[in-house]
Amino acid sequence: MALRPGQVRDAILDFFDRRKSAAPATIAEIRAHAERILGNVPPSSVRSHLQLSKDFERVGRGAYIRKR
Repeated sequence: MALRPGQVRDAILDFFDRRKSAAPATIAEIRAHAERILGNVPPSSVRSHLQLSKDFERVGRGAYIRKR
């Protein structure tokens, strides 16, 4: 089943909202959270949103933080 527009974005935002740590998160951690909510999520969908969104900052290889 295809994901609706915005579902991956919402899952990523939910991940950062629930997170207690300010430490960078890996794409694998973020994707695992999205998959718990949505089922199968392509890694490219997570990477693409993180790279294109102005809400997140890449702080290392495969590591992101949410801008506040």
